[in-house]
Parts: sequence; C-alpha cells; structure tokens
Amino acid sequence: MLALTGQVFAASALYARISAPQSPTNQTDLSINVVVLNQNQAPVISVQCYWRKSGGSWNALGSAINVIAGGNNTANCQTGSNEIHDDGTYEFYASVNDGANTFNTQTVSVNFTRSGPGTPTNYGKDKPSSCTYQIKFKTADDGGKTAKVEIYRSTNTAFVADGSTKIATIGIGSNQDGSYNDNVPDCNANYYYAVRAFDSAGNGSGVVGDSETKTVVSTTTTGTAQPGAIPAGTGGNILGVETAGAPTGPSGAILGEEASGSPTPAGAYTPPTPNLFTGKNLGWGALGIAGILLVVWLLRKKQD
Repeated sequence: MLALTGQVFAASALYARISAPQSPTNQTDLSINVVVLNQNQAPVISVQCYWRKSGGSWNALGSAINVIAGGNNTANCQTGSNEIHDDGTYEFYASVNDGANTFNTQTVSVNFTRSGPGTPTNYGKDKPSSCTYQIKFKTADDGGKTAKVEIYRSTNTAFVADGSTKIATIGIGSNQDGSYNDNVPDCNANYYYAVRAFDSAGNGSGVVGDSETKTVVSTTTTGTAQPGAIPAGTGGNILGVETAGAPTGPSGAILGEEASGSPTPAGAYTPPTPNLFTGKNLGWGALGIAGILLVVWLLRKKQD
C-alpha cells in the first residue's frame, strides 16, 4: 500500500493525486495541481482534468497534458471564467493514462462565492485620552459570512481603505460587538477611521466610519483597488464614482467652439477691363481725344 497526503492507493503501476484549491475563494483563475507517479516508466503519460458545478455533468478542463517520464511529473490544469462564474461548489478530478493503465484521482471541491459579508453597523468613536481612540462597531447578522474586520485610519477626511491605511485586522464572526483601541502616533493630530468586514473568501463589505469622511475602497477583495466612493456612517451603501466624460453632440463629436472653415474662392480672379468713358476714367479719355485732334490740326497746317 502507498499513502499520499491522506489518500491510500492500492499497489499498481500508475498513481496520481490531485490538490484541492483554497476554499472558499472568490477567484475564477485556479490552478489544479496533479502529481503523477509511474512505476512503469512509460515515456509519456497523459493527464486530463475534469470539472463540474456540483450536481451537474462532468466536462473536460482544457486539453490533455502530457507528462514526460524522467522529467517534471506534475501537470497544472487551469480554470477561468468559462468554468467558474456563478456562486456555488465546483468539483474536479484528473484521469491519467500511460498507454496501458488508467488511473482516476479522487474528487476535490472548492466553494466559489462573491456575495460578500454584510456591512458592519453601530459604528462609534470615542477618545478616552489625548493619544487613544476607541473604535466600536457591530458586525452584520449575515448568516456566518463575516470572518474578520479591518480597521483603517487617516489624518485626511478622504482616503483609500487599503493596505496603506489599514492599522488592524480583527477576527470576528457575524452579529457580534467589536471594539479596537488605537494609540495614535501624533497626539495633537485629528484621526479619522473606517471599518470594513471580509468573509473567508476575501470578499469585502461596504464601509462605515466617521460621518465627515469619504473612503475609496475595493468593492470585492482586498488588494484590488476598484473605485467606489463610500460616505462613511451611511450603512456602507456603495456609491459609484461618476466619471465626467467629454460632452458629445448628437453624432458623438466633442462639443466646443465651432471652428471657422477656410474661405472657399468663388472662382479665378479676373481684373476688370478699364472703360475710358465711364466713371473716373471719363476725364482721361477726353484729354486723349483732344490731344489727337491737336496733332492732326498741326500736321495739316504744316502741309498748307
């Protein structure tokens, strides 16, 4: 007999074991690890993983993976949003074949959830001394989803509730009163706080805190900043951040000052033909005629 991590196999030429992903989880991309043990030393072993949502039909998870004897005897089957998308339990197993023998692993499962815990309530802040704040809250009655609460602190009324402002993590369940005493680094400064709950899968709740604060948080998990303006003290109602886009007209063009186009010439320019007998050219025409008549008169007089 051969025991592998709590699983017992009957002695044969081909063995395999499959690792269970962390559960619960809110991640769709999971690596399903399969380790192959081959006593026959077959040159190539084929590993095919299968998945299903609990109660459904089994489906192949990607293509078969070939494991080469004498080398890496591990195959990693990868899930994605095509397989995992709705909350629920998902199951996996692997079938390995060395050309002569087939071995199916045990079935492992993972609980996928993105629903998240309820937002804490009854937030309060006291200052029992000049250097100490006491933060009070009550976790939501969410049927056991709450697994911990994170406390955030800043000297600004608007701040991001993430690792840069987190000062404490408190393990606590649903529908429980909680408190935290914070000895601040600067006794003369004013500090503002926010409280947020998380479930065991890493999903976050809304935020409660000081009424004058506005906190930007991740809407699902810690470590992934997704903007959502949370006015503290409002029960954790998540308000989306309105992004001002460029104004557009009916056709989608950006509105603004209308641009003047370049003037279009009406045609080729032709200078006007002077008219000696019209307008201001009349006087010069008369003088020219008079000059001609004078020349003619002088010539005739000379001939006579």
